[in-house]
Amino acid sequence: MILSTTMPPKPSAAPVVRLLALALVAVAATPVTAQEFGVYTKVFNIAGAKDKASPEVIVRSLTLFRSGKAYDTIHSAGEVTVFEPNRRRFVIINGPRRLATEVGFDEIKSALKKAETTTREYVVELRRKGDPKSLAAASPLLGQLDPDFSEQFDSGSSTLQLSGRGFRYRVNCTNAPDTNSIDRLAFDAARRRYLEYTDWTAKLNYLLHPRALFPAPRVALNRKLKSRKLLPLTVELQDNSNAGFHLRAEHQFHWRLTGKDRDDIRHWETLQATKKLRTVKFNEYRRRLVSRR
Repeated sequence: MILSTTMPPKPSAAPVVRLLALALVAVAATPVTAQEFGVYTKVFNIAGAKDKASPEVIVRSLTLFRSGKAYDTIHSAGEVTVFEPNRRRFVIINGPRRLATEVGFDEIKSALKKAETTTREYVVELRRKGDPKSLAAASPLLGQLDPDFSEQFDSGSSTLQLSGRGFRYRVNCTNAPDTNSIDRLAFDAARRRYLEYTDWTAKLNYLLHPRALFPAPRVALNRKLKSRKLLPLTVELQDNSNAGFHLRAEHQFHWRLTGKDRDDIRHWETLQATKKLRTVKFNEYRRRLVSRR
């Protein structure tokens, strides 16, 4: 799931603002192994809301976990992104366009390293200029690369707050299942799988979407959640400028997949195996994605 907002100028190799779509989980029919669970997420634009009580929903997504994979769908886009950690890759399928691509974890890490190097060089150049406009542009970029979060946790409300150079998070969390239909072992297994998925999705989103944030802020948040054995229920991400973005993701958790969920997964697996899809290189897929916006 992807959120985007407007950020200060930056080099073409370093997009800025990104989706945040982070969530808790739902665990499944086989509790001990946590083979199946689902997460339905809505993302709200808080900053753009005239009425703060009813902000606009800008993204809806459903993520299904089954058999070691995760299937993330935004139906309005006609795409499914399949996370395959055992094969260290993502597969992206666009049904309406009959297109597919894949990208390996090593390719993602290499592309991110190049983008980070380019952006750090750009930040140095902005600081060298030293004028107020250049310094104002450098600060949020540095905040994306090195968020430098301070941490506060309220155990009474299970609220985690992170404040950094360019951004701040406010996260309502849980450390235990809210139903008897899932045991603690299954819940902990699902939590680990979910946070691994969100780590890699933050990295992929940066490469796919020109206005996406670097993944470092999201990965830093996940590190705090992992260390405290927490899952997020709602996540707010806000930049530190007066007129910046303010997004909130809310998650609903499905502890068992429905028959329709399983039918959708079978459909996507069949579509992935069919020869009717045209498979293109990841860079070509990115170019097509950007050109149709």
